Amino acid sequence: MARGVLPESIFCGVSPAIFAAGNAGEFDEDLAVLLADVHVSGDEDRSGTKGNRPHLHSRTWLRKRVAGILKMRPLPRNVIIFGDLAYIVGRVIDYKQSYPELKLLTDAGIRLTIGMGNHDHHSSFFEVWPEYVKRTLVPGQVVCTVEFPHADLVMIDSLNETAKPGEWNPVPGGFSKVMEEWVVENLPKWRRPFFVGAHHGFWELSYGAKKTKLCKLLCKCPNFRGYIHGHEHFWNTGVVDWHVKDTRPFMTLPSSGLWGDIGYVTFRVGPDKAVANLVEEDFFQPAPCEPEKRNPYWDYRIAEMQGRSCTFPI
Repeated sequence: MARGVLPESIFCGVSPAIFAAGNAGEFDEDLAVLLADVHVSGDEDRSGTKGNRPHLHSRTWLRKRVAGILKMRPLPRNVIIFGDLAYIVGRVIDYKQSYPELKLLTDAGIRLTIGMGNHDHHSSFFEVWPEYVKRTLVPGQVVCTVEFPHADLVMIDSLNETAKPGEWNPVPGGFSKVMEEWVVENLPKWRRPFFVGAHHGFWELSYGAKKTKLCKLLCKCPNFRGYIHGHEHFWNTGVVDWHVKDTRPFMTLPSSGLWGDIGYVTFRVGPDKAVANLVEEDFFQPAPCEPEKRNPYWDYRIAEMQGRSCTFPI
């Protein structure tokens, strides 16, 4: 099949349960698969065309992604989604559309953690995933800890929710008052090595009356080891604060299937380091198209991204 063409028809008539067959077995406790910007819509296609249908191709990529994870041996103990599970405005039907696919992961014994992005809405998400009402560490927000044998990943909530479900939230990230207070109070006292996960980059997040940048707090946390986020749809790495000696790496994740770098990241947390490896499967903007219409840069980008990694000292 040509790159960039992933027709919905390859899954037609196939029960999703077939992907879960034979997945009882051993888990790799040190391994996670990281996803971001899944953007699944509950809308069915009513256009009658085969062109730019992002609400369909992102859904197809999620099915492909779940099928691939369930074929891994051993299975990753964790799958972590760094926000924007919903398509655009965080509707209940969006979360209901992706729920059966993601439930295949939990049915196989994989621990699933979902974070919030600017295209999500808390109330809609809680309606489909009510267990997060109890799981979250901050009421009304989605804040979760993922425990690895050698470190933790703390998923904070960077959704600046100012709109009603079905309407656009601001694209930039931000902290609610309770989220800001929790971050300032708890992260400096975290007892194990930890990574911070969020949908938005740390440069979009601040705290306090003076709007101090989050990076200033993070690099003062003794056990902070690195920052991982989505939102931008392009793989990237760098340092959290280049002004200080005790800076830590950051990593920006690809999109699971909407536009930009298309793929996922494997994340192995060992006793002395955590290594993230990019799996780049496609690149397109703003949507996939027929092979003869692809921008030549897209394939060059895919080739350049192969083998990219990011190492976080523990």
